[in-house]
Amino acid sequence: MDIPAALLYTILTSIAEAALEPAPDPQMINEPTAMARMLPAKAKMGVMLPPTGNGYVTINDQQWRLAPAAQFRNRQNLIVMPMQIQNAEEVVYLPNASGAIHRVWMLTSSEASAPRPR
Repeated sequence: MDIPAALLYTILTSIAEAALEPAPDPQMINEPTAMARMLPAKAKMGVMLPPTGNGYVTINDQQWRLAPAAQFRNRQNLIVMPMQIQNAEEVVYLPNASGAIHRVWMLTSSEASAPRPR
């Protein structure tokens, strides 16, 4: 089976371009690239310690009660269970009307560098 010259040229060119392309930045590999998240403008930024499982979470050295339906989202915007969070994380968070933490988003490095209220 003969491969037409144009097809062979296209395949070899694609391979050469891929080989010459610089390696991706390792810090950017885990960041979502498909779609930017729309984080609420009124959400506050902070550093959250891993939840201890007692119904409270510590953000910016202040202990907050968790709302019954509190939702934690990771950098890929997937819902995670609080006990899955093992390290201190830069987050944005929203309290509900009673002051309990209602929503938490763990930030990518680009989201963390954007200015927000603390």
